Amino acid sequence: MINKLTERETQILKLIANGLTNKAIACYLLIAESTVENHIHRIYGKLNIDNRSQATAYAFQSGILSIDLSHSDIEGILHS
Repeated sequence: MINKLTERETQILKLIANGLTNKAIACYLLIAESTVENHIHRIYGKLNIDNRSQATAYAFQSGILSIDLSHSDIEGILHS
């Protein structure tokens, strides 16, 4: 399903999954906030999702983002 997203949509999906607001994404990418909203609307439509939580879940499930389990803090939690 990732092939359905453009490079820019994938970039925005990553930023959403990292917790950035629309305003922060717009500032980071040097685009209008309304443009970010349009991209998000298309992402939701292409992926048949309704919200940022589902977008974040999709980003991890599809392998766009991953959790780095090698971080020492996480290793300590997992082994305690």
